[in-house]
Amino acid sequence: EAMEQQTITIAKAGITTVLNSRTSVLAAANPPSGRYDDLKTAQDNIDLQTTILSRFDLIFIVKDIRKYSQDKEIASHIIRVHASAN
Repeated sequence: EAMEQQTITIAKAGITTVLNSRTSVLAAANPPSGRYDDLKTAQDNIDLQTTILSRFDLIFIVKDIRKYSQDKEIASHIIRVHASAN
């Protein structure tokens, strides 16, 4: 209700009211297999129900391009930065 109609219905002590819920939702997730599979559709890689996906205005797919040397260089840099901080 909050994402689809931007309202929340509350019923307490015999009183029912509807509140506005104008809010933004930013979500992130990993594919079910841990890595994006180019042989599957985007919906299969996201693996959420259509009813939930339809409530989002924008969906961005960010893929990790595996580059061993670049990944190793970044990891080494992170280790150096944290080692010198102590």
